Amino acid sequence: MGQLCCFPFSRDEGKICKKPVGIQDLINEALHRERMGLKAKVQQIKELLLKPETQAKIRRELFEGRLIDNSNQVNHVEFSATLT
Repeated sequence: MGQLCCFPFSRDEGKICKKPVGIQDLINEALHRERMGLKAKVQQIKELLLKPETQAKIRRELFEGRLIDNSNQVNHVEFSATLT
């Protein structure tokens, strides 16, 4: 029967990695995982913004916003957005 996971390994061949893991290595790995997760979210947002129905909804909401601003004659803001 093999060693249980809670017992330390006595020989190098039992270790998963040969290089000692330091605090900076752990920090770098955590930052890498965080970056990868954020990149995936950014890609999902880009894909969502490129969908025609999303672009139509944004244009419609911006247009309605201009109508409200024009009727109140308060701080007219010109919106010109291109999603690419």
